[in-house]
Amino acid sequence: MLAVALALGLSLFPQADLEVIRRLVGLIGIAGVVSMISAVAVGVPWLIGWGSVLLLGQYGLSLAGGAPIDSRAPWYAAGLLLMVESAYASLEQRAKVSGLSGNLPRDVGRWAVFGLGGLCVAALVMWLASVPVTYGILVQVAGVGAATALLTTLVVLVRRRT
Repeated sequence: MLAVALALGLSLFPQADLEVIRRLVGLIGIAGVVSMISAVAVGVPWLIGWGSVLLLGQYGLSLAGGAPIDSRAPWYAAGLLLMVESAYASLEQRAKVSGLSGNLPRDVGRWAVFGLGGLCVAALVMWLASVPVTYGILVQVAGVGAATALLTTLVVLVRRRT
């Protein structure tokens, strides 16, 4: 139930500035919430991922035409992380997925640490993104290198899981 409440809250979070995309942002948010409700109600784990992607897409699209940095993004990131964790926990309690310890206080503590950690990391990234930097070729090369390293790491992690 927490996952559904968080999905609903996350779908209401973004506010698009452009009138043209406001309806699209709303429809994507509705689709994300329906996906999360379906995932929890029917017990289909892969719908959790699709619901998360839809809500992230909605948030990203809502930023079009707005400020270059959204100061509320860390809160959105923490809410999204807690939504996914609680959705999987709901399915785990019904033995649809494995991974929780079965000890509710420990699991709630883990969610709190994940949420707070996600909030802190996102706030740090937002702070670093707002620091004024004079851009030169070295900064661009470092950015491309960092993005390549991140994508390579994600590919390696995904391949290990599949």
